[in-house]
Amino acid sequence: EVQTVSGLAGDITLLAWLRRTRRLTGSKEGCAEGDCGACTVVLARPEAGGSMVWRPVNACILFMGMLEGASITTIEGLSDGAGGLHPCQQAMVDFHASQCGFCTPGFVMSLFAAWCNGEGLEAEAIDDTLAGNLCRCTGYRPIVDAGLSLVRVDLPASELARRQTEAELIAKIAHSGTVRLVDDGAENNVAFVTPTTADEFTDFYFDNPNATIVSGATDVGLWVTKQQRHLPVILWTGRVDCFKKATETDDHIRIGPAVTHQQVMSGLAARWPDLGE
Repeated sequence: EVQTVSGLAGDITLLAWLRRTRRLTGSKEGCAEGDCGACTVVLARPEAGGSMVWRPVNACILFMGMLEGASITTIEGLSDGAGGLHPCQQAMVDFHASQCGFCTPGFVMSLFAAWCNGEGLEAEAIDDTLAGNLCRCTGYRPIVDAGLSLVRVDLPASELARRQTEAELIAKIAHSGTVRLVDDGAENNVAFVTPTTADEFTDFYFDNPNATIVSGATDVGLWVTKQQRHLPVILWTGRVDCFKKATETDDHIRIGPAVTHQQVMSGLAARWPDLGE
């Protein structure tokens, strides 16, 4: 279903909103710094060519303003609607892959993202797929086996229906307007601003030179969750299309400020194979 939020402080994380406001407590808070993966949810957005990509993300350092126009699936959203487990959940049961259980929802969501994308569950890739999730019980072997088993699982009808609904709702809410998320009633309010053009971005930054620019939030998220910093204005790069591109010429590569590490490394590795490692 479509979620509409307003009156939120710009530095509220997705995990805080899920647990405190929606009472969806399947996503856990472990490290609160994007390392352990207990808070993993799956974020989906269509790429430039129109194809959908599902990414496992750390909800503990993902600001709510970064979710405009995206789809978020939590562990609670994987059921088939009739009480049955999703294949990614069932595989964890079948291979006894849950020990204390605290990390289990995050592992399931990482497997789910790979399963949706149709890659990352093969023997040569499964360790990388699960590298962002930590199991303190050291029970990785059955978790890996559960992931490997999913390569042979066909899409159930419930999953096909879920994807169709997801795509339809994403198309329905798509727009190119700037979003500003702020709790005006708070004593120390924080505004999260998401321009959609480079000119709009630079104009806003010129007028607000003290704004904190954020891209993936892997640093700035920790300033909030760990250092308790007050950042009055947060300016996000993620809705400016030209910021999401890396372009190559014969003598240089120009990397936009919203290009992810994963995206740029694959391009660099194609030119310099040593970087593939």
